[in-house]
Amino acid sequence: MRYLILLILLLSFSKSILSQEKRKLINGEVKLDSLPIYDVHIVNLKTKIGTISNSLGEFDLPIKIGDSISISHLNLQNKIITITKKHLVSLKLTIVLKEQTTTLKEFTLEKGRSIFEEDKDIFTYSGPPVNANTLNLPYANTKAKVDKTIFKLSSGAVVSLDNLMGFLNGSNKREKVLKKIRLEDDRLLKIRKYFTDDFFITDLQIQEAHINSFLNSCMKRNIIYLFNKKDNLTLTTVLLSESRSFPQKENSVIKLALKKN
Repeated sequence: MRYLILLILLLSFSKSILSQEKRKLINGEVKLDSLPIYDVHIVNLKTKIGTISNSLGEFDLPIKIGDSISISHLNLQNKIITITKKHLVSLKLTIVLKEQTTTLKEFTLEKGRSIFEEDKDIFTYSGPPVNANTLNLPYANTKAKVDKTIFKLSSGAVVSLDNLMGFLNGSNKREKVLKKIRLEDDRLLKIRKYFTDDFFITDLQIQEAHINSFLNSCMKRNIIYLFNKKDNLTLTTVLLSESRSFPQKENSVIKLALKKN
């Protein structure tokens, strides 16, 4: 009886070895939109033998016809491939995965409620409105004064109109100069958008925080005139030339040169 059990175990072990010998090592690669993917888990579901793709998306795995290969990744759709004779002949397996798409359940956004909103179910008020006027508060009819002596440009520069030259005396002249400053500032922003920040940062080596200051400093080279005339070739040449001598400082001073009409 002991010899019979020993014989059965020996036959089973031999059969297992033979079945393993029939498998061949296949070379595979895993891709996503033609790009290799690493850390993908590839498992032969029949032998429970698995591996992980390397930085080039490549892996090796023993297989035979009929084996089911499971391919899985945390951010990608899982896939199962059945090995065919074609795979065994070529010993090459290319696997293309797709991105994982998660569908959210439908939900409805409700209008936000203020902490001062009255709940009609628990509170009903029929008296006069409560505000600064009905409460006779001292600031009820006070209107905030607009300080026209300080004007902040879109480019980040701040100009004190009281500190400009004497020819700005008088509200009419001040408004005229203010309009000119706004117009010039708007043109500078359009020039920045036309060339994109990447052009200034990569090609001109101007830090992003200093792009507006740089454009202000280039006004003396008539960049607004060149931009309006669509002479972009000359404008580009001017910007390249000025960038070589532009001092990038955290507290750069922006000087606005205004010519008297």
